[in-house]
Amino acid sequence: MPYDDPDATDPMTLHGVEVEAESDAAMREMAECFVEEYIRLGFDADRILKMFQTRGYAGPFLAYQTFGEECIRALIDEHLQRRGPRQHGSAVEPRIGGDIALPVLD
Repeated sequence: MPYDDPDATDPMTLHGVEVEAESDAAMREMAECFVEEYIRLGFDADRILKMFQTRGYAGPFLAYQTFGEECIRALIDEHLQRRGPRQHGSAVEPRIGGDIALPVLD
């Protein structure tokens, strides 16, 4: 196969997908996925809310603009009650400026 031709069977090939963003139900589900993911990583409620308030996180920020702070806080609280905070800490280390470090990638 020529170098520049993509191989349809290559699992490392990037594929774009459409995400429905017009429906409130789809937007809420997306927000819940973000909340769940970051709770599993060990983020606390304030840190997750800050992510939703930051323009650099396009998906969470769009959900924050759509639903407002009260709804996002309720989602975070709901998922924290369901899962509880991580007891053994997080593998994610915060850095100055809001970046994070993942030791497994270092």
